[in-house]
Amino acid sequence: MAGIGFELRQHLQKESYIDLARAYLVAGVVGSGPWLISICSLLLINYWGHARAPESEDITQFSATVTHLMATSLVVSGLVQLLFTRYVADRIFQKNPESIVPNLFGVLLLSTLGTGTLGGIIALTMFPEGGHFAFRALLVTGFVLLCNTWVLTVLFSGMKAYRTVVVIFLGGYAVTVVGALSLAHYGAGGYLAGFCLGHGLMFFCMLVLVLRQYPSEKLMAFDFLNRKRVFPELALTGFLFNAAIWADKFIFWWNPITSEALIGPIRYSVVYDVPIFVAYLSLIPGMAVFFVRIETDFAESYELFYTAVREGETLAELHRLRNGLVEAARAGIYDIFRIQGLAVAVLLLVGAKVLQLFRIPPFYLYLFRIDVVAVGFQVVLLGLFTILFYLDYRKLVMYLCGFFLVANVTLSLVSLHFGPRFYGFGFAVAVALTSVLTLAMLSRKLDRLDYETFMR
Repeated sequence: MAGIGFELRQHLQKESYIDLARAYLVAGVVGSGPWLISICSLLLINYWGHARAPESEDITQFSATVTHLMATSLVVSGLVQLLFTRYVADRIFQKNPESIVPNLFGVLLLSTLGTGTLGGIIALTMFPEGGHFAFRALLVTGFVLLCNTWVLTVLFSGMKAYRTVVVIFLGGYAVTVVGALSLAHYGAGGYLAGFCLGHGLMFFCMLVLVLRQYPSEKLMAFDFLNRKRVFPELALTGFLFNAAIWADKFIFWWNPITSEALIGPIRYSVVYDVPIFVAYLSLIPGMAVFFVRIETDFAESYELFYTAVREGETLAELHRLRNGLVEAARAGIYDIFRIQGLAVAVLLLVGAKVLQLFRIPPFYLYLFRIDVVAVGFQVVLLGLFTILFYLDYRKLVMYLCGFFLVANVTLSLVSLHFGPRFYGFGFAVAVALTSVLTLAMLSRKLDRLDYETFMR
């Protein structure tokens, strides 16, 4: 996220409380803005949909369908997200940006063919026949659009257009809300048509932005598949991480005791979905600190150290810069843990009022508190993984993501066995264990940074 780092440094260097607050505000908007916009938009559609037709199941079918689309698209596109991220980063480092757009079109072509085929098979085989052709067509369209959008957002890591991205999300979800409510009389398919319309607009706006930033005379290329230029472990890491994040949700959806069938294979967990959905709003303060500390202090120390390594600085200077990098990493993680911990503590105290604000019944409070703690650990885990990626420990992150997935699946199944009082503990304990293990591994790597830098 080079662009946001430059912007935040400009605010932080002015050394006033106003500029400090502005830096955290910018970081919060960039880090959580698109996510917050999407959540609020879907909540708005739900509120107006239920107000318009309280007894209708259309809005519930739509909400569950969108949730499933988000989950499956993130897991599937995870196979190329990190892979392509690294390819783009390497081309920017080599000052070869003209190769980015042709390879982007190559990725989008393969993604469209692959996800379109997968979505088509699922839509034809797992959804009821009859009058649902339009719904199935929109389902496949939404799935392809989301997968391609997640791939496209990779390119914004090297651009300074983060405000434009937020504006694009605002415009796209405004179209989503208006379109969904305007087409509500067509049922769940109408809501889904509005969703596809808004996301289609977002995708094409972002594509235009990328084409302007990285002009190229070549139309399409597949260099990102060159074995010498890609790292397969990143593909597996992206898949494992997203699968780990969503594993407990799928387990509760597939269990007939904790969910109910809506349409085709899509199920809705009345017990589990609502509190975790709202709990993810607590990401905002932690993500703001994440961007400010990791993408400014740590990123700057990282650049200084490895530039000195490449340019052959003295041993004393390397030791000094190495100590600065280690201190920036530890300070960044500490600040994320401290601020997110404070946010968690506040939400644990006022959780009942938060649920009341969203008109959610108070019996969700117990699970909401568990989910808030779990989300807090997830923010910390994101920070730890980011530092490990900076230091290029790709295989270590892959193994840790595998551990996270296995732990979440195992512990979530155990929590189902022990009953409602243990719901949510599977995800919470899994992400907490993974965070502790990752922290221990990162600490060891930082202690051995000199050796690892020169001998790996």
